[in-house]
Amino acid sequence: MLRIVIAEDDINFKKELIKILLTMEGVSVEYSTGDGNDALEALIKIKPDVAILDIGLPGISGIEVAKKIREYMPFLEIIFITSFEEYIKDAVSLYASDYIEKPLDEKRLRETLDRIKKKLLEVENVIPFKTEDGVKLINPKEIYCVQASKKRSIVYTQKEKFICDYSLKEIEELLDGSMFFRTNRSFLVNLFKVELLKDNNRTSFEIRFKGSNYKAYLSKELYEEFRRRVKSIYKS
Repeated sequence: MLRIVIAEDDINFKKELIKILLTMEGVSVEYSTGDGNDALEALIKIKPDVAILDIGLPGISGIEVAKKIREYMPFLEIIFITSFEEYIKDAVSLYASDYIEKPLDEKRLRETLDRIKKKLLEVENVIPFKTEDGVKLINPKEIYCVQASKKRSIVYTQKEKFICDYSLKEIEELLDGSMFFRTNRSFLVNLFKVELLKDNNRTSFEIRFKGSNYKAYLSKELYEEFRRRVKSIYKS
């Protein structure tokens, strides 16, 4: 269920908006208000999936509500509705899901909410990794391996590698143990991504991955357990 809070000071427009939302499957209007300060309090208390904000709210504007709520709910989906095109840049900078101009484009609203539903279903399968630049949401299936880096870790994915603020042990606890294997003190490896092993030195193998130049290392002491785990995932 997509839980929505609405902040719109035009009473007739708000009634029209709610009427449309109530016809949509999988959508629930949790609260509506015409005041910016009230909207902010409601968002913090209710923690909905979506906020639909009119930019020209009394109290504090919809833009200010969005700026403040981002501190509490960085992943809240925000839809701005307004008559003023000059606020588009502000909406973009706040990572708004959409910016819909009045009069209300019902088709566009439905398409935007459908897109958000699909996105939230995908987000249920992702893990948040805290970095210096913010929080990255990563699907574990995209991870090749994770490498310890002092008290932090380097995460290697299909698209990029980045440093996160979690230790390797903390990440190991977050990830599915049937998919990931601790190959030595420094590496956690996605077993589904492994392509081959080759000798590295007297105590370790080098791990190569499918479709990637990344490398990890396996302690030879753990070879039999590693081999058993790889076999088990392809039998299941």
